[in-house]
Amino acid sequence: MPSVVTLHDISSQHLPAPIPYAVLTPSREGPLPLCVLLLGAGGTRDSLFDLQPLFDRWWADSFVPHMVIATPTSGLDYYIEEPTGHTRWDSFLAGDFVPHLRSVCHVSDSAVIAGISGGGYGALKLAFTRPHLFAAVAAMQPMLEPGLRESDVGARNRLHHSAGGPPQLIGPVRDALLWESNNPANRARANAQPIRDSGLAIYLEAGDRDFLNAHDGTEFLHRVLWDLDLSHEYHLVRGADHGGPSMRHRLRAMFAWFGSLWNPAPLDAAAEHAATVWLQSGMQGKPPAGATTTNAFIRFLRARFEPIRTQATQSDPTTSRNFGRL
Repeated sequence: MPSVVTLHDISSQHLPAPIPYAVLTPSREGPLPLCVLLLGAGGTRDSLFDLQPLFDRWWADSFVPHMVIATPTSGLDYYIEEPTGHTRWDSFLAGDFVPHLRSVCHVSDSAVIAGISGGGYGALKLAFTRPHLFAAVAAMQPMLEPGLRESDVGARNRLHHSAGGPPQLIGPVRDALLWESNNPANRARANAQPIRDSGLAIYLEAGDRDFLNAHDGTEFLHRVLWDLDLSHEYHLVRGADHGGPSMRHRLRAMFAWFGSLWNPAPLDAAAEHAATVWLQSGMQGKPPAGATTTNAFIRFLRARFEPIRTQATQSDPTTSRNFGRL
């Protein structure tokens, strides 16, 4: 039985008008994880009808985990959060939309957020501000500008401004402080410890031929997260553009990544046992097949290197970090 797309509207004190949204529900019985999918310019709730056949195929082939997917229509708002204005998308999504979906959809406790282009920008800034709301955030070709200050952004990374958007955020007279407060990189810096404590899983990807140069902003955010020692997965897709033929493969990879979080590959108990026995014997004889790919072997290597790491930390404290200072 195929999935079902239903159309709805929701009003909120945080937005000036009701927001249309769609929900894609698999045929599989729940409760299922919830995924909030934010789209970029031109994307609407009706886009879920276009995506429905893809998800039905991926679910049938077990490429992608079953989940309830909800997509609001944002227009050209860029998911802006104006603390003193009438358009507060972060407040709407966190305070109204997600709780509403939990009340009307048959979903589990696990929720993730994903975004494409401008939606990737919206997903990242919300997840970095409220990291305990989601188990993971994934952004595909997010429309990011490289820099922490508005003055850091040159003409190369303002090409997308010609497509329109809220003038206080997109355009020649935008509010620098508002842009900086909505900037995902700044939000990651401001909330690094809560993000770390929450265990928020982060996925970034961009095409290396992006005609809007959005890969610059994605690379910049990758380096910010690296310097903050925040674990994340990052892909620069060779030959891919901002859209085009690579989109379906990349979209499937992003949603399959959620599955790797919910359903990690099971351990090979026999291989783990054989490797443990071999290691406890002092590695006598030929190693068992697959021994070097087991957790037991990695734990052994980590234990061997721990004294070396400890000694190195005395002269270089960054040794204790996950990512080195480059």
